[in-house]
Amino acid sequence: MNIFEWVAEEKIRSAIESGQWDNLPGKGKPLQWQDNPFEPPEWRMAFSLLRQNGFSLPWLEERKEIEAEVQQFRAQLALGLRSANVMDVKDWAKSQIDRLNRRIFRYNLGVPLDRFQVTSLNLEQEVERAQPVSD
Repeated sequence: MNIFEWVAEEKIRSAIESGQWDNLPGKGKPLQWQDNPFEPPEWRMAFSLLRQNGFSLPWLEERKEIEAEVQQFRAQLALGLRSANVMDVKDWAKSQIDRLNRRIFRYNLGVPLDRFQVTSLNLEQEVERAQPVSD
C-alpha cells in the first residue's frame, strides 16, 4: 500500500469511527443506479426511454431468447436420454444443436463487443451433461 492509499484509508476509518457517515440520506437502502457509464452521451435519453418502457436493445433481447432456448433444449435432452432410444435422441439433439449454433453465430455477428458473445454448443458435451450421474 502506498502513502496515498494509506492516508485515504486512515481518513475513511476516522470518519467511520467518529460517526460522520451515520446519518447520510438513503442509508440502508439499495443504490438507485440509473445511468450506464458506458452509454454514449448522445444516446443516453433514448436508452433511458427504452428502459422506462420495458424495452431493451435488440441483441440483448435475442440473447435472452437464445439462453431460454438452450435451457429448454437441455431439459428436453435430459428427458429424452432417460426415456427413449439414445441414438434417436442424439440425432434429434444434433439437429437442434445445428439450429441453435446457426442462431448463436448470427447473434455473435451482431453484438458490439466480444465479451457479449455466446459460446456455441457441442453435441458430446451436451449429451454428457444431460446424462444422469450413476453411483
